[in-house]
Amino acid sequence: MEVKVVIPSHKRWDRVATICAVDNAVLCVEESQAKLYQACNPGIEIVTHPDSVKGLAPKRDWIIKHFGDVFMLDDDIDTLKRVYTEKGEETDVDPDVAYDIIQATAAACRETGFFGFGFSTSPTPLHFDSLNPIRLTGYLTGCAHGVLKGSKLWYNPDIVCNEDYWISCLNAFHHRGVFKDLRFYWAQRDTFVNRGGLAEFRNLEAEEADFKLLQRVFGQDVISLRKNKGSMKHPFQKTFKLPF
Repeated sequence: MEVKVVIPSHKRWDRVATICAVDNAVLCVEESQAKLYQACNPGIEIVTHPDSVKGLAPKRDWIIKHFGDVFMLDDDIDTLKRVYTEKGEETDVDPDVAYDIIQATAAACRETGFFGFGFSTSPTPLHFDSLNPIRLTGYLTGCAHGVLKGSKLWYNPDIVCNEDYWISCLNAFHHRGVFKDLRFYWAQRDTFVNRGGLAEFRNLEAEEADFKLLQRVFGQDVISLRKNKGSMKHPFQKTFKLPF
């Protein structure tokens, strides 16, 4: 069964990088922005949602309900990269192969009986363990993750900036595992400075509110502040730790 590759986007009609990173992807945008996206992205399928669906978490929730089996990619991704490389080797994966890798990973997730799937959060080959290329627990990065139909997963509309932590915690609570292929990494560009998208809603007050909500729902043992405060980009950067 094919998994739909969907790129949620907001006010970035003239700079959607991800359509060059993977074949057969569709753009999901507000109805009022559809014509602008169509004009700037000829040949790309556009799926619209009502303008009343505001924010990334509500948009993701609409997407998983609308499509069922889905893999979501942020609109600022340059390419899928191989992590298992030697010095000097080509790391970029061709867009058609990237699409096939998504489908194969989704199929493997389905066979394990899990509902969430994704890829590595680290682009560094030194962090790759060739004896453990697959992980069955952990965090699903917001920029690139999939959800299969039949899950108990949903995106809390009260979460503004950290819907990836919400879905990772909720998935761990309900389904106890994920399928992550650590051989591949989706490389982003200008994540926190690109106009439009989540940048329109992200601020320190929203980060604080998200952190408190996540702790209240899932507990301080699962969601906590990062210990290395010197490397924190803001005071509410968090860590995700499962008790299993």
